[in-house]
Amino acid sequence: MRKGDTSMNGYFDYAATHPMTQAALDHYVAMAKGVPGNPSSLHTHGFIAEDYLTEARRLVKQALGLDMLRGKLLFTGSGSESNYIALTSLRKRMKGSEVITSWQEHDSVSLLLDEWEAEGVIVHRLKLKDGQFDHDKFLHLLDRDIGLVTFQHVNSDTGWILPLHNILCKLKYKKVLLHIDGVQALGKIPVSVDGIDAYSFSAHKVGGPKGVGGLYMERLLPPPYYPGHHQYGIRPGTIDVPGISAFVKAFTNRHENRTRHERNFLAFRAILKEKTSSHVDWLEFDDQSPAILSFVSDKRDGQWWMTELDALGFQVSAGSACRAGQNGPNRMLESLGYETSACHGLVRISFGEQTTAEATAALADAIVTLARRVEHHEQTFSR
Repeated sequence: MRKGDTSMNGYFDYAATHPMTQAALDHYVAMAKGVPGNPSSLHTHGFIAEDYLTEARRLVKQALGLDMLRGKLLFTGSGSESNYIALTSLRKRMKGSEVITSWQEHDSVSLLLDEWEAEGVIVHRLKLKDGQFDHDKFLHLLDRDIGLVTFQHVNSDTGWILPLHNILCKLKYKKVLLHIDGVQALGKIPVSVDGIDAYSFSAHKVGGPKGVGGLYMERLLPPPYYPGHHQYGIRPGTIDVPGISAFVKAFTNRHENRTRHERNFLAFRAILKEKTSSHVDWLEFDDQSPAILSFVSDKRDGQWWMTELDALGFQVSAGSACRAGQNGPNRMLESLGYETSACHGLVRISFGEQTTAEATAALADAIVTLARRVEHHEQTFSR
């Protein structure tokens, strides 16, 4: 077992996982002790657990601006599982035979679509055009036999935000199903599920427990596995009521304080850019999540930066945690047109509730120190 500094002062990888908030942790312990029943059991403890589950669904829907009669809310084991259930179930409902997605999707989506392609499904993958969503290409593809569109709401590597409203306008009179991967969006930017057939999210991205995800369905979807009795017959297995309730505690707190967090995150971004912009190339977009800021290095790969910063006491990432350890080029950077050397050089910094201005300034100083070391090395060995 590795040992080291377990403080969160230098932690800047909240997009990979946000440690459980104290409120969520306290709530989880209280629920695990006080609500032991199975919500499927037909006795007092089961009814109590079912009441808490119903209240959890109500609170999530309320935060999304929905009433209890609107749509169905399914709880899963992760955001990745939510994506799998959504896509596998929606495939059974597709009217058309082709799919539109992008090159920069999460692996839980892109790898599943690779399997579909192997089975004969035509999958169209859009690239960004000058850092923007390619609306012309999207409109052109909609003239084909499209049955499903699936996009990430907030890109997990760069924080780029999908122009969801414009996409919904283009789909308004089409018989096309829409799935949105909202794992990096929920609790961090304003979210509306109007016009969306399925919206995925995850608990541990907002300070809830790991092992809990969710899926909003505008209409009940067919089961992806086999018919069962739990959760509308879609997902078999005993429901983790304490975990779900703790997620809702974290999410509702995050939702209520989103404006304050956004203000703090924008201040942290400003600190990083002011102190380091002459040394690294920051990725910025017209519409970007305040919680994620990434830079690109063509002299060292992202793994090098991650390791060196970790040695200095700062935890960042080289992209989505689900691709950690993989050596392939970053798909988002490829989509943006970066050279191959730079496509391995993404460094993602992400903020959370425990991030401070002091720690951010110290991280900026560490980035400058490493950047100067790289510059000195390049100058020395290029003579």
